[in-house]
Amino acid sequence: MSTDDVDTTTANDLGGAEDMLSPMESTDSDDVLNDDGDEVVDPPEGWSGVTKFGMSAEEEREGESLDQRLAEEEPDVTADTIDERDADADEVVDAEGAIDGSDAATSEAGVHRGQIDGAPEDGESLFPVVEDVTRKSDEP
Repeated sequence: MSTDDVDTTTANDLGGAEDMLSPMESTDSDDVLNDDGDEVVDPPEGWSGVTKFGMSAEEEREGESLDQRLAEEEPDVTADTIDERDADADEVVDAEGAIDGSDAATSEAGVHRGQIDGAPEDGESLFPVVEDVTRKSDEP
């Protein structure tokens, strides 16, 4: 038996139209190329610099005029330009801190008491332990 007439072509070697991908290339998404042989790239969502001056060769040669540069400037924010509504943000509205009709006691608000239940089981407490003196004795 002779081995000369054995066909050694594979599916990847099959000819066809020049613009067709071989089966190996069509399944490998990393190596898909366009008609020019360049890698396929998705365009960005928005063209951010297209509307700015200097995008064409002619604009780049001419340069930007002073009027165009001044039109693009944004003024600095100074203390005089702060909105009156924002100026009152640092003022204290209620010095007492209580809300009318609420049960919140102003003397208790914002007081840090430390750990209430005691030390953790695996060692000493890292925080000072303070007994809750506001609890009534008949509460569970």
